[in-house]
Amino acid sequence: MKRKQVLCSAILTIAAAIMSPHTGAQTKPVFPEDQLSQREYAAHLRFLASDEMRGRLTGTPWLEVAARYIAEQFRAAGITPVRDAEGYLQNIPLARLTPPTTGQIVLGIDTLHQGKEMMIRNGGPVDWSGGCVFVGYGTIDPDRKIDDFKGLDLKGKVAVAKFGSAGGDDLFRSMTLLAEKKRQVAAEHGAVALVELYRGTREWRRLLSFLGRSGLEIQSDAHELPHFVVEDTAGVLAARAESQHVLAGSIHSPGIRVELARTANVLGLVNGSDPKLRDEYVLLTAHYDHLGTRAARGGSPDTIYNGARDNAMGTVALIAAARSLAQHPPKRSVLIAALTGEEVGGFGSRYLAEHPPVPMNHIVFDLNSDGAGFDDTTIVTVVGLERTTAQDVIIKAARRYGLGAIKDPVPEQNLFNRSDNTKFASLGVPAPTFSAGFRAFGDEINKYYHTAADEAGDGFNFSYFLKFCKAYVHSARLIADMSRTPFWTPGDTYERAGRKLYDK
Repeated sequence: MKRKQVLCSAILTIAAAIMSPHTGAQTKPVFPEDQLSQREYAAHLRFLASDEMRGRLTGTPWLEVAARYIAEQFRAAGITPVRDAEGYLQNIPLARLTPPTTGQIVLGIDTLHQGKEMMIRNGGPVDWSGGCVFVGYGTIDPDRKIDDFKGLDLKGKVAVAKFGSAGGDDLFRSMTLLAEKKRQVAAEHGAVALVELYRGTREWRRLLSFLGRSGLEIQSDAHELPHFVVEDTAGVLAARAESQHVLAGSIHSPGIRVELARTANVLGLVNGSDPKLRDEYVLLTAHYDHLGTRAARGGSPDTIYNGARDNAMGTVALIAAARSLAQHPPKRSVLIAALTGEEVGGFGSRYLAEHPPVPMNHIVFDLNSDGAGFDDTTIVTVVGLERTTAQDVIIKAARRYGLGAIKDPVPEQNLFNRSDNTKFASLGVPAPTFSAGFRAFGDEINKYYHTAADEAGDGFNFSYFLKFCKAYVHSARLIADMSRTPFWTPGDTYERAGRKLYDK
């Protein structure tokens, strides 16, 4: 009789466990991300955004501490180091560039002075005179049958180009990816220097102030070609150069002072569980650097840009992904990358794209995480949500934790092209940015965006932050488990690049 009672009791216990609403076994499986601890992940956020980290400026010892901290979290999670990233660190050789205070350019009848009408962006000493050849926007694009250098003799001459491109690219892209490409092409055609004629939306005085600061850049041969930007607000210089094709000119500059520095991306790998899909990779990215410190001003004693929302939140979400996905790997492999240098030129993403540990055409998706803050804790905002075929699974993942998922509510801000995802998207990789929930760039966002108020103090909404991490990790899991490889939606700006990358 006792044996029957024990057996019945055991059956009832098992049945109760199966039917219990707390286990959810009937409705959905339990994943590691479901069980993330608010206390643990709040501690990661508090540390990375602490005053002791001094704002995590690229090129400083404090960012090196942050990199080591993230690397040790990857190690504790048990994810695999990748090629050329010893100890999870993909070291990046940097140059700290300091512009001179003197120098001048003569273009035809116009004389332009360093720090006033012109600014050097790249290169060493120049003492040259000769012909300055107009090259349009300085663009070569075989897909669009554009070659601004066709038929031009640039050997020993200066290439003069309009700033940006005919497509009206945003300032960030014009000053980074496009500028680097223009230098490369001009050098290949024998030019001794590149001069860009600036006629943009940002006031020249403000741009001049930005360009006049010391900055960091990846060491490369491209630094050898001198590169200058000159004011052409009224378009007079471009009109004259275009009509005359070749102008007499000269350049005299002591060049940029170069000092060596260093930084690193932090990389780790979760190997996929499906033998047929594990050679496809979902890339997870978030930048872990921020703006450092500032001089005291306005009576405020706070001089540290802690960067809790931008972007310690995204960085900790990567740590959560490493822990969760390592415990229960998805079908595709997942490459996790905490990126350096986003705030000072995006060169962490650029370096990773140029030195990927796996073939770029095997990286089928990049789920980037970045943000300025949040004004709605019932949602996540995914910039580019509707631009890829992963839209539905991202919405599903957010819903699991009681969150909605909305697309970019402020397209006029051009946010899609203002984070690390841009580099991978330009190569063809579908790459939306997963952000904390915001519906407008209003007072709540501006209160924290690139200000010393962006801290992880007691008033920070850690409960929402945990939901954000869970939704990010689960989105990554569902994307990595998709039966069909994710891609751009038809007609997207980057669809052509995607088809070229994946040979579709």
